[in-house]
Amino acid sequence: MRNPVPLFLGLALCLFGCGDLATEPQLKLIDLKGKALGTTWSIKILSKETFSMNELESEVMQKLEAADKLFSHWRADSALFQFNATLKTEPQSLHPQLLELIKHAKWMHRQTDGAFDPTIAPLVNLWGFGPVSRTRIAIPTEEEVRRALGMTGLAQLKLLPDGKLQKQFSTLQLDLSGSAKGEIIDLICDLLDRWGFNNYLVEIGGEIRAEGKGRKGKGWVVGLEDGRTKNAEGIASVPLRNYAVATSGSYRLTKPNPDSNRSASHLIDPRTGRPVEHDLIAVNAFAPTARDADAWATALMILGPEDGMKMAEKMDMVARFCVLEGDEVQILKSTAYDRIFTKLTPN
Repeated sequence: MRNPVPLFLGLALCLFGCGDLATEPQLKLIDLKGKALGTTWSIKILSKETFSMNELESEVMQKLEAADKLFSHWRADSALFQFNATLKTEPQSLHPQLLELIKHAKWMHRQTDGAFDPTIAPLVNLWGFGPVSRTRIAIPTEEEVRRALGMTGLAQLKLLPDGKLQKQFSTLQLDLSGSAKGEIIDLICDLLDRWGFNNYLVEIGGEIRAEGKGRKGKGWVVGLEDGRTKNAEGIASVPLRNYAVATSGSYRLTKPNPDSNRSASHLIDPRTGRPVEHDLIAVNAFAPTARDADAWATALMILGPEDGMKMAEKMDMVARFCVLEGDEVQILKSTAYDRIFTKLTPN
């Protein structure tokens, strides 16, 4: 999942006050952190037990490396990269975890009427946000976009009864970055569960999943920036317990686009083949798993403020939309968000 540019620029993760654990002195806060997948990761655990931090950190790093070798469309030795590079239409066997993530992507594609589509890899490359370096600066022509669109379409990827995957045309390629980071967080959570932990927070590149009561029994407090605010006063804080939140934003990775009055975002609409150009600049999507939260954040950003809110209401989804109106960011919240969080935070 290597990316030449940091994966998040504006999201602030706020874990308020780790020093006042006097309310439960028997609990110890364990804090692990590092760099992987082209970004940063951190794990915070509250536990009474004694264990080897070195052994746990070693297992976490092994899990991150193994996941990267499955889901990355950047590194040449990954299973996904090799699937993309295999120019054939014969059925292919894939690692079960990679196959499961692709099944989830096909489910998301159906739920979002095509707004979530992992076959956008040719478009991501064309716009200079993928592993193909020659397009970093260039802006594609209408004809180039049309040709790249002709190389996409999840209907052209068949899941066979024997668990194999079949391309309907040989150049079909997948980009699973819309949900892979969330999937990896869930795998790390599975690892922590096996260690016997039940009160922890896992964060990778700004995507978060929290389990347990946190420090004071109400959950782990996390902060969500609106994509423009530069100081902590503009951050909404929410308690997260046995839930995940992911943020997708058009501000995260952009490049100048002389053909438009705004910069080209890395968020490509698979229905048009072009970067999104609506006024929704960030979405915070909540779900029981980080994979779902990650995928829904991506999909809602593609759908935009109106259709995205309609989808969130239809799914009774906890979601927060940050819409740029002039120089101000307006915060719109789904009914489910209001029902759960509005009494706890005014933002």
